[in-house]
Amino acid sequence: MSSRIFDTQNVILARVDESDLKSYLIDSDIDDAGKNIFRFDAFADAIIEAIPEYVFAHYENPNISQTQAVSKVREAAKSIYKIKEYALMRKVCLENDTAAQAQLSQLPFHKRGEFGELLLHLLLREFHGTIPLISKVYFKDSTGTPAHGFDSVHVSPNEQILWLGESKFYGNSKQGISALVDDIKTHFCKEYLDEQILVIKKNLECNDIPGRNDWINTLNNTTKLNDKIQMINIPLLCTYPHDIYSLYSNLACADAVTYHETDVRGLKQFFDSKNDHALKDRLNIILMLLPIQDKAALVKKLHTKLWYMQNM
Repeated sequence: MSSRIFDTQNVILARVDESDLKSYLIDSDIDDAGKNIFRFDAFADAIIEAIPEYVFAHYENPNISQTQAVSKVREAAKSIYKIKEYALMRKVCLENDTAAQAQLSQLPFHKRGEFGELLLHLLLREFHGTIPLISKVYFKDSTGTPAHGFDSVHVSPNEQILWLGESKFYGNSKQGISALVDDIKTHFCKEYLDEQILVIKKNLECNDIPGRNDWINTLNNTTKLNDKIQMINIPLLCTYPHDIYSLYSNLACADAVTYHETDVRGLKQFFDSKNDHALKDRLNIILMLLPIQDKAALVKKLHTKLWYMQNM
């Protein structure tokens, strides 16, 4: 898309752009001494900018007055830290809290709050023009846990397409992709889809998303599994550290382009070899790959910015 919503500096570069495979990189610049640097801070800023919408979803008035802006940002950040995994990870990253690390180690890895869902939200908004249908953060159960189910629930505003996505933010790309394959097997079956659509419909009754009534009618009237999967796009995001940033200062050079495409196409082949879902030929899967420079450094940077937001 030519006009970004949150990534106003266009720091995220779209590279491979195919119907079932998308890849992205982080842009570079030079510092005052002429040294090449990757736009780490600008990338983190784009992610943080998306947090209020990620928390409240599109049904919150996007034209928030100036007098309310700071309070909305603060409220969004506090909502994130009501989620146990995010709160524990912040203590580990910013305070080196060993007790928090011990608690975190007892939780299933895929449930740790490491911003994968937020990255998926950002990429869908910027590159696919979707809008969030419901907010998983805003609708929490009594324990403060975000709503179970898909990592993103978006729609295409001008089409009857429901985007049910999953994300993994792993230190190893193949482990992340293997976990995504496991999610497909668990989530794309009749019983699970029926259950999640009931959750979505329940939450739709509480918001003002554009076309809300149309979506309620569509979800009520789409009862067959075959019809459900035809109206669903499945974006699967894997974010992982990669050495392309240390090997190439110019990501647009021919060698860097070849190196990146070799990596992502190899991962796509790995994904295809692992994906043995009985309905895989009917599922509209889009594998999205985002190599980053340093996972630990990015997570720490995001927690630092998010903690500041909470205390504005």
